[in-house]
Amino acid sequence: MMSGTSADGIDIAAIQIDDAPKPHVRILPRRAHYDYSPELREQVLRAAAGETMTAYELAALHGALGDAYATAACDFIPGLGTKPDLIALHGQTVAHLARQATLQIGDAARVAIRTGIPTIDDFRSADMAVGGEGAPLVPFGDHVLFADRAPIALLNLGGIANLTLLPTDRAEDVIAFDTGPANIISDLIARRSGQQFDAAGGGAARGRVDEDALRWALSHPYFGRRAPKSTGREDFGQAFADQLADRVAQRGGTHDDVLATAVALTARTVAGALAHETPKSVRWRELAIAGGGAQNATLVARLGDAIAPTALRTTDELGVPSASREAVAFAIMGAFRMWGRANTLPSATGASRATSGGAIHQP
Repeated sequence: MMSGTSADGIDIAAIQIDDAPKPHVRILPRRAHYDYSPELREQVLRAAAGETMTAYELAALHGALGDAYATAACDFIPGLGTKPDLIALHGQTVAHLARQATLQIGDAARVAIRTGIPTIDDFRSADMAVGGEGAPLVPFGDHVLFADRAPIALLNLGGIANLTLLPTDRAEDVIAFDTGPANIISDLIARRSGQQFDAAGGGAARGRVDEDALRWALSHPYFGRRAPKSTGREDFGQAFADQLADRVAQRGGTHDDVLATAVALTARTVAGALAHETPKSVRWRELAIAGGGAQNATLVARLGDAIAPTALRTTDELGVPSASREAVAFAIMGAFRMWGRANTLPSATGASRATSGGAIHQP
């Protein structure tokens, strides 16, 4: 069960996986998305934006999210036809401070009790305890799923864009990091006009890129850092979106021009990071994309132009539903945690060693 930085709701996917030196994963056809209620989403966005929220309010939100996760799980599980061995719950990130602390909320004990199934959450803390950034973690699942297709690059376009580079099939060679904002800026800009997001990138397609504002955005120090690295709303949240919008407006730009500039920022930073972090002599077979941003036709088109001649395709074409890739990755991590095996990649997070991350809640 996955809730991303876009805070739009809960993605659920199911897998079968065997415990072997090289586990085989079968992604089951049943998957679902459950929207947060408008009230719950507003509370999550308030918490993630760092707005003033008392400890009592944060605790209440932790419980409310736990109830939402439990309700979604109870609705989803009967359609599987069998009771799962475990539930892997990422939780909702409300703060991520690289190499300091991270906080994902949503009471997993409520999920375990209501479903009667062991539930694993808090996947990031163990990695941070050994010096890692606690992110990105999805590359572990990517390696299990796609190592046999190396050399391959994979990109998740959620609120934040993150790359997984598999130059070989060896886990120690994986390179992974957050490139910067993906949907988060467009979503925040869309909210100015009363929309949750720019549907299919329609506004961005109508707009024109403000190159001056884009140059300002590209000057953010995060883009100059080398991998491994991770980011979130702390760097690219409301304040950054407002400054970008103001710069476009000062030059007579429209709402759609801001959306076009935000899309250009994602495409250029992803392409730049891919070029910068590709090992010498490696030529990627393809860049496979997933996440909500894969539904943004304008972003996909701009990204395709930016990485040409590298082929661009969705993970759906490789057998992994693009909307469920992160949920599938955490399901894999949950299985490894239950087996007591490492489920992180130090090369991706910068940790001193691999850990078996996750807190297990018994029903």
